[in-house]
Amino acid sequence: MPLPAEVHAALERSQLGALPADALARLTEGALALDVPAGTELIPPASIPRLHLMVAGLGKTYLIAPNGRQATVRYARSGDLVAGSAVCDLRPCLPGFRTLSAAAVLIFNMENVRFLARTDVRVANAFNREMADRLHAYFAELAGTTFGSLRERVVRHLLDVASEQQRGEALVARLSQQQLADAVGSVREVVARLLGKLREEGLLRTGDGEVELLDPGRLAGEVKGGATWVTREGDKGR
Repeated sequence: MPLPAEVHAALERSQLGALPADALARLTEGALALDVPAGTELIPPASIPRLHLMVAGLGKTYLIAPNGRQATVRYARSGDLVAGSAVCDLRPCLPGFRTLSAAAVLIFNMENVRFLARTDVRVANAFNREMADRLHAYFAELAGTTFGSLRERVVRHLLDVASEQQRGEALVARLSQQQLADAVGSVREVVARLLGKLREEGLLRTGDGEVELLDPGRLAGEVKGGATWVTREGDKGR
C-alpha cells in the first residue's frame, strides 16, 4: 500500500531523505502509518523499541526514576526519527517515548530495517548520520540544561510536569508559582513576571495552582536542551 503524502514529506525531512528512491522504498516495506492521540506511550521505558518516524505532532523521549521523577532527553517533531539505536542494538532501551500532542507516526518493520542496515551501505550510512546527529544534539541539550536562561528552564520544567501529569489532549502543569520557582532556582516574583510575559505571547494560560500550555510546539522550540529532572506536584526535592 502506498504511503500517504505527509509520510513521504516527513521522510524527506529526515536523515532517510537522502536515500535513493529504491532504497527508501525497500526500507519502508511493511511500515505502519498511525494516527495516535496525545499522551500515547509509543515506547514504554526499559522496553525493546521499534524505529519510529514522527510525521506530525510533538513527542518526547524521557527517562524515569523509580520514584516517578522524569528527565526529558529530547523533543521530537515532524521528520525526526525515534529510537534509531534500535537498528543495531537489540537490548531494551532505558528511555520511553510519549506523544505530547495528537500525532501521526510511521512505525518501521524492524526485521526489514535491520536486514537492510547490514546489507545496504547506503542505508547503513543514513543511520550513521542519524546517530552522529543524535550525539551532537545531546551535547547541545547538556549545554542548554547547564547554561540555559531562566525562560528556558521554566519552559522546560512546565513541559516536563505537564506531560508527566497528562491524561488527555490538554497539557496542564499543576503546580504553584512557588513550586515552579523552587524547581528552576529562582524566586516567585521573577517567575510570576516571566509567566505573565509567556501569557501575553499566547503560549500559556495561568490559573489557581496550574499552568495550561496552549502552544507546546512553540514552547518546545525554545528549549535547547531537555535533561532537567522534574518532580511531582508537592515534591520539591532536587
